Amino acid sequence: MAGLSGWDFAVVFAKAIAYAATLASAGSIFFLAYSRALLRNPQSVRIRRWTLILLITSAIASMAAIPLLAGSMSGDFSGMFDRANAVMILHAGAGRATGFRVAGLALALFGVSDQRRFQAPAILGAIVAATSFSWAGHAHALLPNIVPSLLLCLHLVCAAFWLGALAPLLIVAQGSRAAQIAAAASRFGRLAVAAVALLVIAGLGLLWILIGDASTFWNSGYGRLVALKLLTVAILLSAAALNKLHLTPRLLNGDEGAARLFRRSLKAEMILAGVILLITAAFTTVTGPP
Repeated sequence: MAGLSGWDFAVVFAKAIAYAATLASAGSIFFLAYSRALLRNPQSVRIRRWTLILLITSAIASMAAIPLLAGSMSGDFSGMFDRANAVMILHAGAGRATGFRVAGLALALFGVSDQRRFQAPAILGAIVAATSFSWAGHAHALLPNIVPSLLLCLHLVCAAFWLGALAPLLIVAQGSRAAQIAAAASRFGRLAVAAVALLVIAGLGLLWILIGDASTFWNSGYGRLVALKLLTVAILLSAAALNKLHLTPRLLNGDEGAARLFRRSLKAEMILAGVILLITAAFTTVTGPP
């Protein structure tokens, strides 16, 4: 990361926030859909409010990335308001991705309502927003790009399903009895097994396509960031396995002491997820496959 400018760091952080807010809002909408019957009304209201905050944050971060990219192209503050640079970005992959994301976020606003009839459009919007990142970046730049783009879309939706459920689960785990926490965690865990498996398969398939020459790839800055991401994902998977195989069974048996450990584990997973998304924003912004 040596030699990066302040503009580079600004773009990376804006993109990381957009990743986090978009995937988390999509995952919250998914969570509300499959856990609706398990939630008390105050919990449902809190999760919907959280979803609204995330949707707004995603839109702001996504749109803020455009002038930041324009500024990074010129290297000075006035470049943020350069119309030619902005038009160039809007007509490129970043512009298309932002357009699809904002459209998806607008549709996902239906998820803030507690009306069941709005659930389907909200889920559709969540999927569109989450997969909008596939319209730009290294996978999209490949020729042909159909297979890598589809793999990336699957990877993104599964990531949203998994990572976006962490905050709603934490909301459920705060002030609830072990039985209710266990019911929500158990339902998520059963669905997450397939989601995480697909996430890993899609991610590894995409990585296989991107690698090319393995020795060159892993010795590059891009390869080292990918390796760091894989290591962090492995740690996150271990924490998730601890929840499913150790804490959830204890919760199902009514162990109230496991609830405290469950909350701590969720917070740790959220931090690790943030690190993963920051690393992803870095290697998709400031470097590329060799």
